[in-house]
Amino acid sequence: MFDTERWADEYLIPLPVKANAVIRQGALVMVSGGYAEEAAPGTGKIALGVAQETVDNTGGTDGAKKVLVRRGVFRFENDPADPVGPTELGKDVYATGPNTVGKTGTDRSKAGRALKVEPDYVWVEVW
Repeated sequence: MFDTERWADEYLIPLPVKANAVIRQGALVMVSGGYAEEAAPGTGKIALGVAQETVDNTGGTDGAKKVLVRRGVFRFENDPADPVGPTELGKDVYATGPNTVGKTGTDRSKAGRALKVEPDYVWVEVW
């Protein structure tokens, strides 16, 4: 038998914030190089959830502050320049900004999986 401990809340994760980063409440949070930042175009980042608070690490070093993020299903704006359509249901979608997702992954990191597509919004599972 193993004595495997359970995380207090598997949906809430405290993450160290990147130096000089500002993360706004409600923004999709990605990790790059071990530190959290708001989602933006670029590859090699990993989406971990949505910020539950605003954290300003301006002038701070990597990890000087932490941000609490929640994993789950969230509604993001559908990027009109690269809209997610009904055929992307169940497929990966990609961060185009801290609150927007698009269909293609060129120069973008995965935000999560599309679970519902509306004309202006996409419900994304960030896990």
